[in-house]
Amino acid sequence: MATRADVLILGGYGVVGARIAARLAPAFPGQVVVAGRDSAAAEVMCRRIGHGSEPRHIDVSHQVSVERGLEGVGTIISCVAQSKPHALHAAIERGLAYTDIAPRLSFGSEDRLRSEEAARKGACIVLGAGLSPGISNMMALRLATMTENPDHVETAILLSLGDEYGRDSLGHVVEASAHSFALHEGGQSRQVQPFTDGKPIDFGAGLGVRTAYLFPWSDVVNYPDTLGVRAAVGRFAVNPGWATTACSWLARAGLVRWLERRLERASGGTIPALEILKRPYAHDDRFALVVTMRGSGRELRALLSGRHQAEVTAAAAAELGHMLVSREIAVPGVWLPEQVVPHQAFLDRLEKLGYHCTIEERPRS
Repeated sequence: MATRADVLILGGYGVVGARIAARLAPAFPGQVVVAGRDSAAAEVMCRRIGHGSEPRHIDVSHQVSVERGLEGVGTIISCVAQSKPHALHAAIERGLAYTDIAPRLSFGSEDRLRSEEAARKGACIVLGAGLSPGISNMMALRLATMTENPDHVETAILLSLGDEYGRDSLGHVVEASAHSFALHEGGQSRQVQPFTDGKPIDFGAGLGVRTAYLFPWSDVVNYPDTLGVRAAVGRFAVNPGWATTACSWLARAGLVRWLERRLERASGGTIPALEILKRPYAHDDRFALVVTMRGSGRELRALLSGRHQAEVTAAAAAELGHMLVSREIAVPGVWLPEQVVPHQAFLDRLEKLGYHCTIEERPRS
């Protein structure tokens, strides 16, 4: 792995990337590089956060641009969607540390081949940082260690309509809502549609019980392999409740692909009608993450809630990035968070930042 630990943040001036850069710049003065296609935005961000941070022009859609931009870099944190994984491939080839907040829906044979190459090159790749994947994986792993025979895991996330989202985050939700996905239950997989099979979920004080629908959160896909469970389910709810109902209706009516096309053409990554709907809820930015684990007749439940999901996503990604830079995580290969991140140390660090995860045992439902 590279000896110099410059931290390159791709998309380091976006909604989440800017917050990651602001968190890491004081910890690694003179080593944080804010990168992206918008050089002016990167320069403004560096002046804002200071601590010797530097801007750099990198277009992740062009392999040559990525490779030229990695001079002196030891760790990459990607906060942008990538049509082709040039940054990931370059990190493996150069033996760098790498993580991202971009959702991934699978960890297939190609990733395993890359893992073998990464192990040879000395690259440490952790696929998934942030709220989900990221914190959700650590919560699931914590519950699995408390359960004798973990069998069923469920991740349910509630986000607020009035919160702030980057284009890539919104685009992922819209894209994932438009396509069927594989649901793992009882040791088998079956294809299901997003926003179907509503179930009441208790999201804690202030939010209460809300209906959450099936959704392909990328943390759950690999739990049958990494945690040994026979069932892994993801669910999604939106605050206020009518927005969840509207999402379910749009998905079942087949209108999400129309919305996806509108977003692709939208100026600045926003849809005017959506912005109008958000205005009455502009000050409601609550979120909640609930992970439930069943096994050996027990049901354990972990809850993390707060305000402004971009803040907690950035906090988690920055802490994981810090672990990579300081080599607290340094096992060469391509990994999912629950395979190499020390979950208790990670959750303890979030606790110090004000993000408290509560765990309780509940009667089997």
